[in-house]
Amino acid sequence: MTEQPVPRVFAVSAQPSPDAGPASGDGPAPPPAGPPTPARITEAAAGFMLSKLLFVATEVDLFAAIGPEGATPETIAERCQLPERSAATLPYLLAAAGLLERDGDRYRNAPDTEAFLSGRGPLDMRPVLRYWDTVSYASWGRAGTAFRTRQAVRGELTGEQTRAYESAVAAVTAETAADLARTYDFSRHRRLLDVGGGIGTFARPILRSFPQLTGTLLELPEVAEMVDAEISSSEFAQRLAAHGADVFTDPLPGGHDAIVVANFLHLFPPERNIALLTRLREVAPPDCRLLLVDWWRDGPTPHPSARFAAGEFLMISGGDTYRPDEVADWLAAAGWRFVSHQPLPPPAGLIVAEPAEPRTASG
Repeated sequence: MTEQPVPRVFAVSAQPSPDAGPASGDGPAPPPAGPPTPARITEAAAGFMLSKLLFVATEVDLFAAIGPEGATPETIAERCQLPERSAATLPYLLAAAGLLERDGDRYRNAPDTEAFLSGRGPLDMRPVLRYWDTVSYASWGRAGTAFRTRQAVRGELTGEQTRAYESAVAAVTAETAADLARTYDFSRHRRLLDVGGGIGTFARPILRSFPQLTGTLLELPEVAEMVDAEISSSEFAQRLAAHGADVFTDPLPGGHDAIVVANFLHLFPPERNIALLTRLREVAPPDCRLLLVDWWRDGPTPHPSARFAAGEFLMISGGDTYRPDEVADWLAAAGWRFVSHQPLPPPAGLIVAEPAEPRTASG
């Protein structure tokens, strides 16, 4: 009897041939034909090791230390204050992952690494990686508890962690904020309320594009205090004020005819979102527009750029990504009328609502 070969745990994934056509759709490429191997499982399960290598490299600013001319391990050791053996091993492993390129005894940043992790490119992703390292990594270690209970597992943040979080959110949402300012016509509005507005990532491009607007940024007191000090010396000193409050318990400021809730509802379970929308309806004037910007669950699978978002939101505060029809039900329950759902560049979308007509006594 012929013995069946035993699959190797560390089998290498089959790579597509150079002349293979592109994979269809946005999802991952299907596994190669033939008997299955555990390669994809092994790579996914060991992904935390690569994540931590990337976080360590960001912590010591290795990618910035490797200039356009490249650097030897000896140079990396000196610039990053690393032991020589670590300065040899870390780039060796990062090169195996494709994040560095090796040329003789020198390492250079791969093109995407240079663009996004060196501090010299069009977008600096290092704040996002620092947040994932200092906050998210530990939270995901308790993912089993989060998925079994639907309860948040991230603890209270220190001041440094709060700054890392706000910087990461600003980096991730800056393009969507600019897209909203370009897509929605705020010329009909006079006063903007930015709910859970962070450091003003959404409010600033909107006010910059529509000079007739003034705005209130609503955030937790510790964040509002930090932002207010920065706003007071900026171009928005006379047009944007930071207001510290807990949006679920404290009185909310009224008189705003545009309310933006951007990348905020995904942080909370449905019942809390209905409560928030109800509270906002109570302070909304009749001509108000409610603008909900988020990573809505529009298809059967997550957009590739947000494929782990639902898990991250659960870890943070028991949240999720939500379908537009779910949100429409929340709006109706909270006294709003669903107006439209329009896509923004993925993974974001915009849901617009208005105050519903009040029910009559016989209605």
